[in-house]
Amino acid sequence: MQKNKNLMRNALKRKMILLLVSISVILTSCNKDDNNKIFSELSKDIKNQDYVRVIERDIANLPINTQVAIALVHDGNVEYLGVTNDNNTLRGINNTESIFEIGSITKAFTGICFSKMISTNEVLLTETLQEQFNFSVPTAGDITLEQLANHTSGLPRLPTNIAEVVNFDMDNPYANYSYENLQSYLQKDVNLNSESGTEYLYSNLGMGILGYILAQKRNTTFEKLLQEIIFKPLNMSNSTSLLELVDTSKLVEPRDIKGNVVSHWDFSETTSAGGSIKSSVSDMSKFIIKNFDNDIVYNRAQKKTFDVGNNFYMGLGWNLYEVDGFKIHHHNGGTGGFSSMLMLDKEKQTGVLVLSNVEGFNNAIEELCNSLFIEINK
Repeated sequence: MQKNKNLMRNALKRKMILLLVSISVILTSCNKDDNNKIFSELSKDIKNQDYVRVIERDIANLPINTQVAIALVHDGNVEYLGVTNDNNTLRGINNTESIFEIGSITKAFTGICFSKMISTNEVLLTETLQEQFNFSVPTAGDITLEQLANHTSGLPRLPTNIAEVVNFDMDNPYANYSYENLQSYLQKDVNLNSESGTEYLYSNLGMGILGYILAQKRNTTFEKLLQEIIFKPLNMSNSTSLLELVDTSKLVEPRDIKGNVVSHWDFSETTSAGGSIKSSVSDMSKFIIKNFDNDIVYNRAQKKTFDVGNNFYMGLGWNLYEVDGFKIHHHNGGTGGFSSMLMLDKEKQTGVLVLSNVEGFNNAIEELCNSLFIEINK
């Protein structure tokens, strides 16, 4: 029996790593500077030495002055871990309430907002893009809202009319993409990569459009939609999509792969649903636990809507991977100064979240999240 369990764990780890690497945003890889060897005092700061071993192995190259915040949810319990590189030494840190940008994990929240509005008969899965706008959408008009939510719309990752954006800033790329820019794109610039509904193609653009449409249906903003449907009901008081609403005393500085401070990202109404949420591991643990409930809204968002292949499926905003008895809902995230990863198994009531304030560190963060997920399921 133990041999079979070990084989299962090894298979899960290999398959998850391959999957997560393949769907990650391709960002700069991190290389260890041999002249700056990183030491560790985590064995003094973290009680569980198995966690220490995993952390020291998977984020040994954590850049100086950066940190990770971790939430482990299992058997009804929540455990928080914090790690920072303090002058080339890994140390424990209490960052449970610290606020990070969670990037594209936001898309899981967008899917739940969509599901909620389906339940209240405010929207249908089969509604099309053309039905949402009072202008002609000649190429993409038949794309359904479900296809926006499960990345089968055929839309590219990003819009192709960035040159039209007033005050476009590469260091804050989603801040100024306006409704007028979106209208221009849908009217003149759409070139689908595949026929809608036939292939999986990850699209920040598509999810941003979906969130904008949902908010418009309630004559509100995406921020207010999140607050009404998710944040307030779950008492996620430190979570928001708007940087100006964050408690600055809790806000973690974004840093590049070398540990240098960079700028926070802002999002416009047409891009917010793709990656704008800022949150803490304390707040996010409430979200993880809610996803374990037998709740019709959360259940619908988790349900398979498209078979990508190789045991990989799409829900509404969620990625789903099935292997060796595990059904893992997951999503990664990355912005200009942050990398993150969330994994949960509803049947096993198990979840792991890793947030970090370093860009270009996605592979290491995903590896750590995957390793801790395996560890708590032993």
